[in-house]
Amino acid sequence: MIDESRPLESIVVDLLKDNRNVTVLEAGCGSLSHFNHAKVGNTHLVGIDISPEQLAKNTYLHESILGDIQDPKALPPSSYDLIICWDVLEHLPDPTIALRNFTRATKDGGLILLASPNVFTVRGLITKFTPHLLHVWFYRYVAGHKEAGSPGSWPFRSYHRFAMSPPSIKKFASESGLTVELERYTTWKTHEYKYSLFRIIWPFLEKSISALSFGMISTDEKMGFQMLLKRNESTTEGTSG
Repeated sequence: MIDESRPLESIVVDLLKDNRNVTVLEAGCGSLSHFNHAKVGNTHLVGIDISPEQLAKNTYLHESILGDIQDPKALPPSSYDLIICWDVLEHLPDPTIALRNFTRATKDGGLILLASPNVFTVRGLITKFTPHLLHVWFYRYVAGHKEAGSPGSWPFRSYHRFAMSPPSIKKFASESGLTVELERYTTWKTHEYKYSLFRIIWPFLEKSISALSFGMISTDEKMGFQMLLKRNESTTEGTSG
C-alpha cells in the first residue's frame, strides 16, 4: 500500500526501483518542471511542447520534441519509463487522445503521472463555462496578478473537458490496462486573493453549491488532483471516448 502523504518523487522511485536508467517524458513541458527528476536517479529527460519559444527556454531537457501531444505520431511507442503531464490536460480540446498516446508511448511497467485541476469543483465548472477574457480579468484584478493575460503569461485558454476528470481518467485506465497507483487532491488557497471580502465570501459560496449538489460538486479542498497510472504488460492503447 502506497503512503499517499509521501512526495511524488519518492513514490515514483519505489515503483521504478528496478530501472537503473530512466527515460522521462515531460508532456507539454513548457519552460520548467514541477517534478524533481534528480531524485528519480539517472534520467534521460525528453520534453514535448507545441511552443518553440517555451522549448528554447527549458534548460532541463536532454532532448526536445516540437509537437502536439494530441498527435498520435508525435510520440514513439513503448519508449518512456515515466511520462509526466502537469497542468496540461485542461488546455487540450481532446485530452482522451493525449491519454491514449501516453499509454502507447509508455513501456511495460512504466508510469504516467497526471496533475490537473478538478473540473468537478465550483471553480472548475465556472472556468469551463465562462469565456477566457473573464479568466484574465479575474487573475488580473481579483487575484492581483498584473501580468495575467500578457503574451506568454497565464491564464492560457482552458477547455476543462469532462474527459480529464478523475472519474473519467479512472474509467479510461480500467479500459486501457492501466492501474491507478495513486490518487490524491490538492487545495486552492483563497488567501492568495487580493481582496479580503472575496476570501470571506468564496468559501461560503462554494460550500453552499457543494451542499446543493449533494456533494457531486466538490469544494476547493479538492481543486486539483494528482494521479499516477501504471502500464501493465500487454496493455492496449485505450479505447475510452
